Amino acid sequence: MVYVVWVVSLNEAQQRAVRHRGGPLLVLAGAGTGKTRVITHRVAALLDEGVPPWRILAVTFTNKAAGEMRARIGDLCGPEMARAGMWVGTFHAICARVIRRHGHLVGLGPNFAIYDTADQKAAMKRVLKAQNVSDRAYRPVGILAQIDYAKNRGAGPEDLEELGVEEPLLSVVKRAWAGYERMLRAADAADFGDLLVLTVRLLKLARTSQDPLAEDAAALFTRFQHVVVDEFQDTNPVQGEIVGLLSQNAELCVVGDDDQSIYGWRGADVAQILRFPDRHPGCETIRLEQNYRSTTHILDCAEAVISRNQDRLGKSLWSDLGEGSKVVVSRLDDERSEAQWISSQVAQRVADGESPHEFAIFYRTHAQSRALEEALRAAGVHYRIVGGTRFFDRAEVKDVIAYLRILVTPHSDLDLIRVINRPARRIGAKTVDTLLGYAASQQISLFEALKHAQSAGLKKAAASRVTAVAELLASLREEVRDVAIDEQARLVVERTGYLEALANEDTIDADARLENIQEFIGSMGEFLEQSPEASLAEYLEMVSLSTSEAQQDARECITMMTVHSSKGLEFDHVFMSGMEDRIFPHVRAIDDRDEMEEERRLAYVAITRARRRLAISFTNRRFLYGDHQVNPPSRFIGNLPRTAIHELGRSSRRSTTLRAKPQVESTWDDDIVLDPDVDLSEEHDEADYDDRPAVPLYVGMQIRHAKFGIGDLVGWSGSGDSMRLNIRFADRGMKTILARFCEPL
Repeated sequence: MVYVVWVVSLNEAQQRAVRHRGGPLLVLAGAGTGKTRVITHRVAALLDEGVPPWRILAVTFTNKAAGEMRARIGDLCGPEMARAGMWVGTFHAICARVIRRHGHLVGLGPNFAIYDTADQKAAMKRVLKAQNVSDRAYRPVGILAQIDYAKNRGAGPEDLEELGVEEPLLSVVKRAWAGYERMLRAADAADFGDLLVLTVRLLKLARTSQDPLAEDAAALFTRFQHVVVDEFQDTNPVQGEIVGLLSQNAELCVVGDDDQSIYGWRGADVAQILRFPDRHPGCETIRLEQNYRSTTHILDCAEAVISRNQDRLGKSLWSDLGEGSKVVVSRLDDERSEAQWISSQVAQRVADGESPHEFAIFYRTHAQSRALEEALRAAGVHYRIVGGTRFFDRAEVKDVIAYLRILVTPHSDLDLIRVINRPARRIGAKTVDTLLGYAASQQISLFEALKHAQSAGLKKAAASRVTAVAELLASLREEVRDVAIDEQARLVVERTGYLEALANEDTIDADARLENIQEFIGSMGEFLEQSPEASLAEYLEMVSLSTSEAQQDARECITMMTVHSSKGLEFDHVFMSGMEDRIFPHVRAIDDRDEMEEERRLAYVAITRARRRLAISFTNRRFLYGDHQVNPPSRFIGNLPRTAIHELGRSSRRSTTLRAKPQVESTWDDDIVLDPDVDLSEEHDEADYDDRPAVPLYVGMQIRHAKFGIGDLVGWSGSGDSMRLNIRFADRGMKTILARFCEPL
């Protein structure tokens, strides 16, 4: 058999995984252990043994991975064999294929439409409008995120409360979901979540229905002899159910790594792989532990971090690549010195002949990239950002910049066009085109045209909305005339409703955008520290210059990304920045066992991306999201084995500084209420607050107020006497309150 020729290139564990027959198989494939190689060789072996291609189903998570799988199978067996009826694709592609053939069972035709993200948003906008729900108070993308999360959990509208959705959002989502489903079915359409949910419904109907039309669909239960699923740790419950239904008469092989399950926030359930042996009696588990990527010191650090997790099946990676360089753990003073240290290390090694594309810098959240980007530009190091956008090019940052440019140059039409309907004000493209036409005919700017909305030909309602924008911008220009530039930005995001709109969206993506806005405002504060007399125009000039660089060839750039984006990649040199508690691990995970375990898995993923060298850095203090933070070093640093690390920036003698308790600057003294709706007579006596301990702030922190109750911290500004908190209360909306009258929970 041809199979014998190429199987000798596999190690013993890989060969066992390829040859296993006769029952369910779980392949625990550690980072860098040749997972894809095992999957493609297993499929090739099945074909070589005479299994017809159409009796094999191979499922993965991305189109890129599916294409690579087909190509590798083709290399092993010939492209004709790989194309001869074999089902290889993503979960969504496989489900779409099933529904196209048998969709009549769930009310869809063979040519049904699949709504992408833009289509879904447009549909939800129409639903909310029909239900008289303000899309400013409840953004369509936020509602869709709640629905999609529920669908991925196999839940329906009746289960939303169990998933943590609370009033008043609960009632809005339930009504919107019902209207949205009616609209999709009427249009013979489905969204991505529907592809999964409807496939499960279709298969269950095919199994139980007496309808003759269901017989063809029932044939799917016996079609496949072998089912192979890649990245099984990333499956959600609905995907797990689909696998179970399609493999009930097939040999099932799932491949994955419970230690790399990092997508719980988007519905993945690590229990899918952890409980696989229990749910499949007779299952054999094969561990792939020989790592072909990293040196021993790097793997020792990865093992030291992940071994603290309780919910794992367990394995130990090893490598015959040698010990390699020790992992560098560097302590810096602040985020600027950290960024300068990293950029200088990269610049020196590139100057010594290392390839730029073999360097990567990781961070936990996108907002952390700003200081790093500035330092790299100063050092002349070209970079690209994977899975994200350069800081000043991010949509929410560009929106705030556009508003600020209007304050400086109100006749900047492009900036006004960008933000006239951000946040949503029901000012559509047709209205803007009408105003632009009028402005051209009168040889005036769009800003001036706003003041003559009815003369431009707008109807009364549209004219009223446009006039409100003109009045808002005019009042903002007056309000910011004599305040510092960072305060101008705070007023813009508050008075325009931008901050409130993001807060009401209540999604992880919206939280990230809020963090980016806070970081942007913080960058203005830093700019003022260096140039106290600088104007807003000078700051905007600096931003324009920093974003004018041409994109470089990827081979000439180092790579920057969040840790989540790094999964599946590898680099010779990796820098893990911002390794402090409340940053990595993220603040949301500090008091949540399950989330902390996912943070450990995330750290494990980051560490195992490095092939030759790994550097981990943390700071004594960090200016992030517009505020100074003093956090202890990441607890993950404290897990690292002494024999595998080399520490910089501190005494070589072991001390408690790596596990030190947080030292927090006082931020709660001398705060006053700014919100005009607050009745000061109801507040406590000032003396009640004298002895309260200092508390670090973070977006999403719960805050109690005597009058308004408990709310979520959206942002803050100032310090000492001028410290103000932007708090979103469930039933009172956004309030700006000075911190002395608030209690952190």
